[in-house]
Amino acid sequence: MDNEKLSYLTDDFGRCDRETNCGYHKAPSKGTKGYLIPFISYTSISDKASKLTDINGIETVIPKSQIIKELINCCWISEWFLKNSSISYLANDYKYFDNNDVDLIKTIIKNEKTIESIPSFHPIELLDKMYFESPQIDNLSEFLKTKFSNGEVFNAVQNYFISGTNCFWNNSTAFWQIDQKEKIHACKIMLYDKASGKRIKTPHSHINWLHNAVIVPDFNLRQCLFGLHLINEDYGKAIAIVESEKTAIIMSIFLPNYIWIATGSKQNLKLDLFSPIKKRNVVLFPDKGEYADWHKKASELNQLGFKIEVSDMIEQTGYENGFDLADYYLSL
Repeated sequence: MDNEKLSYLTDDFGRCDRETNCGYHKAPSKGTKGYLIPFISYTSISDKASKLTDINGIETVIPKSQIIKELINCCWISEWFLKNSSISYLANDYKYFDNNDVDLIKTIIKNEKTIESIPSFHPIELLDKMYFESPQIDNLSEFLKTKFSNGEVFNAVQNYFISGTNCFWNNSTAFWQIDQKEKIHACKIMLYDKASGKRIKTPHSHINWLHNAVIVPDFNLRQCLFGLHLINEDYGKAIAIVESEKTAIIMSIFLPNYIWIATGSKQNLKLDLFSPIKKRNVVLFPDKGEYADWHKKASELNQLGFKIEVSDMIEQTGYENGFDLADYYLSL
């Protein structure tokens, strides 16, 4: 509706909420369009730029001219900048801002890759304390015990060093990102529902990082694939990659003939994270609705010498978009 003229616009204006399936979006071109981006941390690095770490742990340097409005745990960022960034935004809230109040300069500052910096790592003592010395119950592990034997759950939890923690939320799950050289890149913390095993997304996504809880000064997050430390155990096994950490854990129980690894997000299907497995046989298992995108990215990596196949198993099902391999096997 045109709020000034109090009249309805033609019905070609609108947006489909099935982003992957359809993606149709046509909005009136009035003012500057901005999207609401939740963040974990937001730091001013100069008088012209700030560094934002979004809820997926992706760090991006943003010109202050592209930040329309700052709030406590989120900010409005111009659509123009977001289109050229690695920040996920299409499913977020958006609105138009009066151009008279917004002075946008069309200058892109690239994300963190343009800044030479040394990655930070967690000390092994921190993992030992959470996993061995002070173990906590987490909702995801408790859910898995309703689907598998205690022994199967114990082995899976042990393989991935799954830890319970009360950081941020009680009984949440800590997923350690450990590389093939046993360096701990990060620890992602997420909250799951004990009964359903689903991630809690209301009233907001319950995702954070351990370095924010233990307050590590200037922690420079550089992620690796979840489960990457397992690739040294059996060079004869193919590597299977899914998006969700939970799915990797579940599938390691169902199909132990693969080494199961997770990207953790759609944005992590990229060269620098995949480099350690370049010489291995890899099979990708994308969620429903993501096959085309994952196949395209796999083709790009294969041109660089990778050996990656992409399964369309879930894409051929009649389930809704977002359905993944673990959902399929748990439904059998």
